[in-house]
Amino acid sequence: MRTILSSKIAAVLAAAATAVVAVPTAEAQTADSYKIGLVASITGPGSFLGDPFSKSAQLAVDRANAAGGINGKKIELVIYDTEASADKSLVFVKRLISDDKVSVILGPDFSGTVRAVLPTTEAAGVPVLYNTPVIEPKAGSFHFTPWPSEEASYRVALTSLKARGVKKVGILATTDLSGESGMKQVQRLAGEYGITVGTVERMEMQDKDATSQLTNIKASSPDAVFFVGSGATVAVACKAYTRLDMKQPVIISTGAVSANFPTLLKGIAPATLIFPTYKMLLVNDLPASDPNREPILTFLKLFEDKYKRKTDFYGGAGWDLANIAIDAMRKVGTDRTKIRDAIQQVKNYPGTMAVLTFAPDNHRGAGVDAQLMGQFKDDKFVLIK
Repeated sequence: MRTILSSKIAAVLAAAATAVVAVPTAEAQTADSYKIGLVASITGPGSFLGDPFSKSAQLAVDRANAAGGINGKKIELVIYDTEASADKSLVFVKRLISDDKVSVILGPDFSGTVRAVLPTTEAAGVPVLYNTPVIEPKAGSFHFTPWPSEEASYRVALTSLKARGVKKVGILATTDLSGESGMKQVQRLAGEYGITVGTVERMEMQDKDATSQLTNIKASSPDAVFFVGSGATVAVACKAYTRLDMKQPVIISTGAVSANFPTLLKGIAPATLIFPTYKMLLVNDLPASDPNREPILTFLKLFEDKYKRKTDFYGGAGWDLANIAIDAMRKVGTDRTKIRDAIQQVKNYPGTMAVLTFAPDNHRGAGVDAQLMGQFKDDKFVLIK
């Protein structure tokens, strides 16, 4: 593994900012190893996502190499830390394509960073398995995602609110692309479920307090509060909610859910904190017949044994995508177009995210059935049946 962290990026940025991406010839791709690139926000504000994603991808590569690699050759994972920067993501993706000559790229992991790199990777014909539900992968393109659509996630959430008799919601959303997009999804879809949207407030990703925003929402007397954000911002919202002694259920977007809740929300978790999420966080409540249960349990044990800590579905995405890339390379070698075509043939893959199926006209591996409703209660994640 090669990892480039923030202390080493200045020279790279200067040299590669105007780099022209060249597509290596077949001869250039013939080497002593199979190269997979990875760009993720390993440090900085997006580390809650990028760190487990990269660690899990490395775990998959290490296990494949221990079993003989691909055709007796080593798999090399070349990793760059984007720190959630769109500019750095583009610089490193160009380097992966032109200098490192990787055959496939894992990541990036935020809507802004993904948007920044896709035109370049598509022009170069490099398969990209990215880690966000927000960007719609185009049919026949070189980019894929294992996540169900953003709309599907919000429909699962609104279905649950309707079943609870909720008629009016207030929204607190972050001002980043994910918060903006999610807020618009709720506003657009709520009416279909008999729900009106009342007061809408915004918060910056770096805000340390959301009391004023939630005070305004509380004054409008909603039946529930919808928090749309990601990462540690959920703790800021929950702390203010608890301080204001609000009693309404809080529903949070999938991007704000993580395995760190027992620590992140200690002493500040609302009494009713619900969310659409993936099977991994609720694996102990899944029936033995669920096709994802054993893959999830196997991965979680491998990750904890290796890194001595727990992970969540962001780690699961890294594991699934790395294994899908490795399987494709086992079948077709290093040719990028053939790798794209092989991924398009993946059917009923029992991953940790969902049962994944791709096709030439469907580059989004999971559907609405990938998500379940969960509740964080008594420091545990519980399936809402």
